[in-house]
Amino acid sequence: MNRPHYQVMCTWGLSGAQRLNVNPDVVIWVNALSQSAPLPLQLDSFPGDSKVLVGSYFDAFAVADWVANYQLEQQRRVIVLIVCSDAETHNVADELAAGAIIERLAQQGLDAMSPEAAVANAAFSQLRNAAAHLIAASEQAQNITLRDDELVLNESLTSADVRVLR
Repeated sequence: MNRPHYQVMCTWGLSGAQRLNVNPDVVIWVNALSQSAPLPLQLDSFPGDSKVLVGSYFDAFAVADWVANYQLEQQRRVIVLIVCSDAETHNVADELAAGAIIERLAQQGLDAMSPEAAVANAAFSQLRNAAAHLIAASEQAQNITLRDDELVLNESLTSADVRVLR
């Protein structure tokens, strides 16, 4: 397993995470609509003893805040791998949700991004005002019944609201 020179990396699906061959401190499984969609997730698919979080568009900022707090607790630089859940296609909804997490991480000082993370960050930054509409109109959302609150970037959630699987 490699220790990358990027602090924040982004990839698509478990196969992307395996191709990177890294041992991150934190893995964030991003499904923009995970409040409604099932999580086809096997924890043993992730390397070592990485913390594994689930993030969506709704709780993106709380997830990033959890990571920043974890880094403070560890008193060292942590490596973060953000995995967009759809491995079959490039997914606009997941990329925007990942971008929201990355934007908040950058605000917290975790800003050494891989090119893929930088692109997700730029997409969210430039499209923030339209992100909820784009997610709702995305291919991923077409077969899911969405609640109105799922398309809100909830900035009032805290680290305590984050789903930590491991």
